[in-house]
Amino acid sequence: MEGAKTESSKGTKFPWSNYTLKLSSGEPVSTTRYVLYAVQIAAVIILSYLSVAIIPASYAGISFFYFVYPFFLVFTMWWGAWGMLGAYVGCVIGAGILVGIGPVPSIVYSISDLVPPLFAFVLYRGLLANRGYDPLWRDLTDKEVAGVKTKRLGAWFWFVIINGVILNIISAEIGVGVQYEFGLVSPGGFWPFWIGWALGDAVAMVIITPVLVKGLTSLVERQGLVNHGWIT
Repeated sequence: MEGAKTESSKGTKFPWSNYTLKLSSGEPVSTTRYVLYAVQIAAVIILSYLSVAIIPASYAGISFFYFVYPFFLVFTMWWGAWGMLGAYVGCVIGAGILVGIGPVPSIVYSISDLVPPLFAFVLYRGLLANRGYDPLWRDLTDKEVAGVKTKRLGAWFWFVIINGVILNIISAEIGVGVQYEFGLVSPGGFWPFWIGWALGDAVAMVIITPVLVKGLTSLVERQGLVNHGWIT
């Protein structure tokens, strides 16, 4: 049988079973962690701006290769609500206000960057983790995690379907739809930019996410910096 195997009869759990949807692990947030969360928010702001400012096909805060997308997804898998905050604030400031979109449209359309990490976090920690899929996505690149065989084919299937298709469609609908309502996207430009948004995010996600996971996730976990819950 394919997949991460547990000896349930002996009470063995998946090595990622301590990553849950609890509010916190019961530990206070240290000053070091607050600094870390602030740094990642600043990084996402910068990457959000660059994603829509230096890509030639970008328009009105829309990029055809939104390379910040995998960063805030991975940050959310590590740091829960803090990663989601970074995704939202990053879009409001970096992909909104700094590229000339007004504060009100930026605040509304940036919900499009909050939805994917929020739902991904809930689905992976609340559902897929209990079915043998690593909520930190190491099963995208590793054959084993802490001695447990991973479901690599299934991991890629759900990763692409959930993050690259379903959540991307919702994100594009919110983002381009809001900008259309505010007059930032012309009627003739709605579908081209909708398609560009969805495909640009998906391509960036597939290319960059495995690199981030392979290079950094295990290191972050070894340092004890992965949140066990939403907050800590």
